[in-house]
Amino acid sequence: MSLETIKIDRKTTASIDVDPQQGFSELCPKELPVVGALEIVEQLLLNHTKASVTLVSRDMHPPGAAWEAETPANMLEPVGLPEVDIKWNPHCVVGTQGVELLPGLPAIREYDFQINKGIDPDAHPYGAFYHDQADTLSTGGIEFLQAKGIETVIVGGLALDFCVKKSIEQLVAAKFKVILNLASTRAVFPENADAVAHELAKIGVILVEDAAAILPRGEDE
Repeated sequence: MSLETIKIDRKTTASIDVDPQQGFSELCPKELPVVGALEIVEQLLLNHTKASVTLVSRDMHPPGAAWEAETPANMLEPVGLPEVDIKWNPHCVVGTQGVELLPGLPAIREYDFQINKGIDPDAHPYGAFYHDQADTLSTGGIEFLQAKGIETVIVGGLALDFCVKKSIEQLVAAKFKVILNLASTRAVFPENADAVAHELAKIGVILVEDAAAILPRGEDE
């Protein structure tokens, strides 16, 4: 796996923060805390400086959803519903702390576009751009990017091995150039992070170590 330095045109570049929520951090230890989640905020903010528009997605789950694990020991058990694959600890429930963005990020309305997903109790989509796992029911994010003339999308957020990965795959399928800032993401299962990064590189994703490797054209010339 090679890490690159990439030059971008800021006018045609967007950034998306995928589910950078407190429910995926140590601030909500009974939900789905991702090791190092709070450390990504600085890099997400740097991603924003490289882009002309910023997007954010949030899990917005109802209480008592079909995917909720009865206990932490039941997490990852198969569910078998068309839009629910496995069980997860309750997380990012509407009206709770877990749904809020990580401290230090902009207020939700300061982003140019926000995506709310996972509202249906019988669905647990991972990617930011579709409400279903077959990628047919759009959240509007791809259409927004296209309307803005965006060609390149810088991605960070939580978590690398699930929602970030799926969101990137959706962007690649929609023909965007995708840059993954590895310093702006963390994995639910850290031992899988390198394998996920390799998999994404194979489909054309540009991997950078941090935001300093993303250079607006002309800045270093």
